[in-house]
Amino acid sequence: MFLVTSILIVAFVNWHPGYVFATGDYRYHINRINALAESFRHFNFLPKVDGYFSGGLGYASSLFYPDILLYPSAILKALGVNTVLTYLITLVAINFVTFLITYQAGKRLDFKNKNALIFTLIYVFSTYRLQVLFSRHDLGELLGMAFFPLVLSELIKFKKGEIREWYILAFAMIGIGFSHIISLFMIICFAAMFVILNIKYFWNWDVWKAILKAAGLTLGTIAAVFLPIFEQMLSQDFKVSTEPLIHIQDEIQPFTELVAHSFSNQVFHAHTVNIGSIIFFGLIIYTVYNFIKRKNISLTIIALFMFVACTEFFPWYQLRNSIFASFQFPWRFFSLISLIVSYFIANDDLKLFQKKYFTTAFVAVTLLLSFTMAQLTVQASPFRLNTYNSYDKISSYLIGAGHEYLPSSVNYDDVKENKPRDISYDKSTVSIENKTINKEYIQFDFDTGNTPTTIELPLFYYKGYSAKVDGNKSSFDPSLSDRGFTNIKLYGSGTFKMQYQYTFVQKLGLSITIIFLLYSGFILWRRRSYID
Repeated sequence: MFLVTSILIVAFVNWHPGYVFATGDYRYHINRINALAESFRHFNFLPKVDGYFSGGLGYASSLFYPDILLYPSAILKALGVNTVLTYLITLVAINFVTFLITYQAGKRLDFKNKNALIFTLIYVFSTYRLQVLFSRHDLGELLGMAFFPLVLSELIKFKKGEIREWYILAFAMIGIGFSHIISLFMIICFAAMFVILNIKYFWNWDVWKAILKAAGLTLGTIAAVFLPIFEQMLSQDFKVSTEPLIHIQDEIQPFTELVAHSFSNQVFHAHTVNIGSIIFFGLIIYTVYNFIKRKNISLTIIALFMFVACTEFFPWYQLRNSIFASFQFPWRFFSLISLIVSYFIANDDLKLFQKKYFTTAFVAVTLLLSFTMAQLTVQASPFRLNTYNSYDKISSYLIGAGHEYLPSSVNYDDVKENKPRDISYDKSTVSIENKTINKEYIQFDFDTGNTPTTIELPLFYYKGYSAKVDGNKSSFDPSLSDRGFTNIKLYGSGTFKMQYQYTFVQKLGLSITIIFLLYSGFILWRRRSYID
């Protein structure tokens, strides 16, 4: 059932005979898959700087944006599956995984089968999630959202003192960490709020020990993700810091408009993003009920806080330079509001689903609203229907609207003119012959005489480029040029070769990740042996 529904969700909206509907950053995410596939063809299974991007200039997409969960898609592409089919299979797979994890989270919340299915239905078909799927095509955020329900179920179990399976919380956090860094930070903030608001239940050493073990396992397993990011951010400035495209204080929604758009289940546009009518009415009804009956107070407060945080009543301007500005869009909180309200509705304190025909009517209304919004999304942007062939002709220069991970001094408008990649140097100081410039490495013969000279290579600079010279003299370490490219200082003569190599920090992070993955396997094996 989950698989069939996952296929139908994509078939009704994204797939059309001869065309595929896609908006937002879909081209960048397809390029991520293409870049991985090309790396796999060259037997590089852990790329950091992808030579596929920007006409071979290289972009650190795999370094800053976790992509291990896109490996199945990249494998399909590497095996020759066409881009359209690969992309559609990816969307179906994300839906299917979200169904499975949400249902399992519902069972771990001790829901009966019916209630677990209702929990799954509401969350998967929540308006914001569908907006991310249909209108934004942010694969990283979609993947991260798939693991959110499991975080909620485990926090509630921890609150009850059920901590024996603490590693399930770690599994959920690891899944988010391997999907989307912003979502990981957001779910950590959510978990911290939940713990603080329920501190009397968590004020127990056994519970804290379980939390610390889950946190330790999470950090160790995703070390290969965050350690290289920290290393790069400390080594130079990137556009994400110096020239952010998105200013969080400009992305708030006027309270009255947010209410109106949620009430009417509006189609996604920059200023109409909303939580949808099902979640909106569920939030209102269960806010009143929970405060009257003193139930689920902490989750209610968190949901209301996040709703207000998306409006002009929250001081985002004062926080514009804080770490919380990294959320970029306050309305990312809609995913967590949707999750919380889905839990309220499925928990059914009002006993609504025990009434005759209510379940049937509720499911019908939910599916009708979702289907209507999906069709209106396509009707609102018919120009987003792209031919199959266009997916095989996506420019490698499309690296996301903000170009966040480029060195800050790069002028990307100039780069995008598709100028031939060539070495920049003073011909009076160095002779360069037998050049090989491809997406994997740059190699050439040089002779500077007895004068040191600096040349600029057609590669965006990232820490980790390694230079080798076979000849009379050796080169100095690569450095950042004034234009954000890679400089190298040469002296003498020889054969020069430059390509990206793992840094010590990257190797350390990968080693830690492998150790913790093995430890995770041991934990699961021991648990299974205990059950048997």
